Amino acid sequence: MLEKIREGSQGVVAKSILGLVILTFALAGVGSYLSTPAETNVAEVNGEKISRADFDQAFQNERARMQQQFGEMYAVMAADTTYMNNFRSEVLERLIDETLQKQFAAELGLRVSDDQVRDAIREMTEFQVDGQFNNERYIALLRQAGYQPEQFREYMREQMSRNQLLIGLLGSEFATAKEMQLLLKLQQQQRDVAFVRFAATDFAGKVELTEQMLQDYYTTNLAEFETEQKVAVEYIEISADNLSAAVDVTDAEIAQYYEANKARFSREERRQVAHIMLESEQDDSDVKAQAEALLAQLKAGADFAELAKAESADTFSAENGGVLDWLAAGDMDAEFERVAFGMTEVGALSPVVKSAYGYHIIKLVELEPAQQQPLAEVSAEIAQRISQERASAAFYELQQRLAEVSFEVPDTLEDAAAAVDMKVVSTPLFSRSEATEPLSEPLVMNKLFDAGFIQEGLNSELIELGRERAIVVRVKEYQPARTQTLEEVTAQVEMAVRAEQSALLAKQQAQAMLAQLTDSSLAEQATASGVELQQAMNTPRFGGTLDAEIRAKAFAMPRPQDKPAVEIVSLANGDAALVSVLAVKDTDVTAVPEPAQLERLAEQQADQAYRAVIAALKADAKISRNLRATQTEEQL
Repeated sequence: MLEKIREGSQGVVAKSILGLVILTFALAGVGSYLSTPAETNVAEVNGEKISRADFDQAFQNERARMQQQFGEMYAVMAADTTYMNNFRSEVLERLIDETLQKQFAAELGLRVSDDQVRDAIREMTEFQVDGQFNNERYIALLRQAGYQPEQFREYMREQMSRNQLLIGLLGSEFATAKEMQLLLKLQQQQRDVAFVRFAATDFAGKVELTEQMLQDYYTTNLAEFETEQKVAVEYIEISADNLSAAVDVTDAEIAQYYEANKARFSREERRQVAHIMLESEQDDSDVKAQAEALLAQLKAGADFAELAKAESADTFSAENGGVLDWLAAGDMDAEFERVAFGMTEVGALSPVVKSAYGYHIIKLVELEPAQQQPLAEVSAEIAQRISQERASAAFYELQQRLAEVSFEVPDTLEDAAAAVDMKVVSTPLFSRSEATEPLSEPLVMNKLFDAGFIQEGLNSELIELGRERAIVVRVKEYQPARTQTLEEVTAQVEMAVRAEQSALLAKQQAQAMLAQLTDSSLAEQATASGVELQQAMNTPRFGGTLDAEIRAKAFAMPRPQDKPAVEIVSLANGDAALVSVLAVKDTDVTAVPEPAQLERLAEQQADQAYRAVIAALKADAKISRNLRATQTEEQL
């Protein structure tokens, strides 16, 4: 295995994975990742400590990646305490996994030489200028990331050693055609299923509720009865879009704008040409003579497109009969452009033209003269531009005024509203999940539910919501989260307990029938009990109309022998069912799998192998976790 790991780590895939790992950390500023450890440790793995500084840096890197991936939506996700707690736990587990991998690599004797580390650093594009390693850039970037060169080299050595292990685990797996055929056979297997279902709702009327049952359920599930914190808000919103709707633009202003900006509403002359090029960077009388001969053929009636395909050195345009894109000044060689822009008759041929690339014969394919859009055609566009420009200017004036007055008079928004001629919008109490635009914007939500801001009771700073759109908010009333009393949620508790007890009675009924199947079949017991025996023939492993829980149970059960087995399963809606497999129908799979199928199967097996190794390492390791140490002031 060790030899496979060493061989696998030298391949292109290995180097690609290593490059991605290095790029992620090198540009994220992970200098403190290897710097002096903090006093508090968040975990200990086989005696090796993971410091709070390690965790904080990994957390910041992962959060930056999530922000880049999800944009503004990440702010909403981050506002969920449960989500962030799980997020921190996942980061910590990744650090533990990496530590275990590092320790395992050392145990296997995986090493990276100084030359390998040096070569890897020199090949990193981040440290190159014009494709060559640049030592000054290398030192500057390390300094920016907080690294010393020795620290970075050791960090690289550690990552490359761990990468050898990953490549050995992931790159040494393969899948055979027989394995693929067996997998397909299982996936395409069908089963005949019989089942008896006991609906929980049929037992609802038999449930007798007691005060103790309600109290027990309420006490056990207190989290279900916690309310969200709520705020009632006042705010002033200004936007250039709203302001532009109130701007009146006269016909005279439109005409004046049109005259002052005529060039904006005109289009210059455009032309499209085709060419045949004989390549020659230097003057060459023989090549020029060949071009003159081709020109003579064209003047004699030869087809330009066919001749271009056969003779032109510009193979890209030759495939299109020599036709180039629409020309603009500066697109082509100066002499080529001089001749092309001097042609005025569509279909005309130029004399032989020498450019820096060779000799050309040019044909004018299409000519569009300069055009001036009439005022009537662009008046609506001009009116919109004028209103937007005025609204934009007005917005920035109001923005500054709103920011000043809301700060100068911080305990009310009325004065600020009067200063910008706007109305204060007032809302009833709402929670995070109930917020609507513009208060549901992530920046606004974070401000409204910030404990310090709520306690102050003052106006917020001006919050920019986007381009030329801003808001100032103030919390006028706050309702903290609390646990509702049993009296408040009695109806909800009664419904939940009744459903829970109904499901229990349904399961008990199923268990009673299961106990009676010693000397009879499921069908016989169903008939004797007066319940319906349902059958689902040719049920596929995936999909179909059968309930997912019943289908999953049926495919987990053994093949039927002399007497089909019967097992009980509880459904998500509280129903219970007795399930029996009548027959298993296999499909013969003889087709040779495609290489892509084998590759995907190998990837799945590699992933399973990797997870199994990590699980085994964790099972044998001594790991202690201190998740509370991960909660920095910023995160709290």
